Amino acid sequence: MVAIGTVLIFAGWWLLAVAMAPRTGSPSRRRALRLGGGAAFVASLASYIVAIGVEQGPVFWTAVLMLGALAVALLRAIAGVDGGAGRGRR
Repeated sequence: MVAIGTVLIFAGWWLLAVAMAPRTGSPSRRRALRLGGGAAFVASLASYIVAIGVEQGPVFWTAVLMLGALAVALLRAIAGVDGGAGRGRR
């Protein structure tokens, strides 16, 4: 159950990162991506609470939420998605 929650966290951050890209598309598509990211976070919190318990589930969820944000940001920066630091050198 924790693995499912972790995958949902990564998916949520990825959806939010795609939704915030400057040239993503229409506002309705961006809104749908943001809604999907939020839904993934809620589902991941429920997964952590079911797996670990109501006392420690949110604590571990918050830690994985932070690490997931860092991982997605680093992966997107390394891949050069949506511009980034290397954009001016191309």
